[in-house]
Amino acid sequence: MKSYALAILLSMLVAAGYAFQNTGDVVVRFMMWEKTLPQGLWDILLFAAGGLLMWIVSLASLVEIRGALQRKIKDQEERIRQLEQEKQQLIEALKKNPANEAHVPQGNQEPTSPGIGDKQ
Repeated sequence: MKSYALAILLSMLVAAGYAFQNTGDVVVRFMMWEKTLPQGLWDILLFAAGGLLMWIVSLASLVEIRGALQRKIKDQEERIRQLEQEKQQLIEALKKNPANEAHVPQGNQEPTSPGIGDKQ
């Protein structure tokens, strides 16, 4: 945030220097509107208007990105909820049928069939 404040302060100082060096009057006409302003002031006003316009556009973009991320979060939360329900159903199914636990193979069990070279 400090870098933004420093950049704005520097821009303001440069703009003020520009305005003081360009004091000649300029007649600005737009449609039926006509105004006489110093050139430096007119340029600074145009620069500020452009900055404001770009800030508004960036806010609109930020709102759009935020909406997309919120939709993604909702989708992920729904997926988590579905997986939690599935997990709970599996746990309940195992609790109802304890015979399934007895048939679960163990990793360190001895083989029951004779191997090659075993005497019978």
